[in-house]
Amino acid sequence: MNKLVMVVSEEMEGESLALKKAKSIAAAFKADVEVVRFLPQTCSDTARLSATQSIGELVHSVFNELGGVTSQVVPTDSIPEWMADHCASSDDNLVLKTGHRSESLFHTPTDWELIRQLHCPLLISSNQKWKSKPNVLIALDLSSDEAEHRELNALGLRWAQQWEATSDCQLHAVYSIPIPAPLLALDIVEQRDYQRAHEPDAKEKLLALLKEFGMTEAIPHILAGAPDKTIPHMANELKADLVIMGSAGREGVQGFLRGNTAEKVLHHLRTDILVVKPTGVSL
Repeated sequence: MNKLVMVVSEEMEGESLALKKAKSIAAAFKADVEVVRFLPQTCSDTARLSATQSIGELVHSVFNELGGVTSQVVPTDSIPEWMADHCASSDDNLVLKTGHRSESLFHTPTDWELIRQLHCPLLISSNQKWKSKPNVLIALDLSSDEAEHRELNALGLRWAQQWEATSDCQLHAVYSIPIPAPLLALDIVEQRDYQRAHEPDAKEKLLALLKEFGMTEAIPHILAGAPDKTIPHMANELKADLVIMGSAGREGVQGFLRGNTAEKVLHHLRTDILVVKPTGVSL
């Protein structure tokens, strides 16, 4: 990893904790840190000067004299587009930002836009501190053998390997068996019965994939149902500190109609999430 970008949300809530997480990641991966605070495009020179001083003081208080740390204040009304351009023109490997969630159906949060527009991994930070031995949950999709699914699974597993190699954490891997919606809607099948019937084959696939990546120490979990519900449920059960999952990052009409599992998970997840994409930069 060459550069870690820490994006501070416009609300500024959770800045200090997110910066401490950025510091921890930077130390583990020997990465530089760039801290960015965003202001509205119409902000005054006085507001920009005040924000520059404020973020400078905060960065100094967190990082002290640690080298390789820079900061800047950016006036813009489109954070995702600025970030996409900024990351495309540099060697950034990871964007870390504080979470900004909304339950409004017609409002697209900044987080969702970043998932769609960024081509590098995105870590959305919660206000939850990391434990000394964190639980890391890898969400995998074994429902298809298509190249895109295989690549997303591989990216998630490689990031998990790097996380394990640089920190004392316990890895967990979860696969949620999809249940056809009509079967549930028409009461043709019970969720628990469907899981029991399909779990042996699903577990065999999951264990084979973990073995392929040399991750036999990871604890496997098999669930059944919609991933946007089962993944947050498992994360809550495990008191996970981080969820790692892939996203196709669909945009435009296709993204609106089909949606992205990572985006849907954000509605229910209250822990950190690392989203990796097929075009993401490898470590």
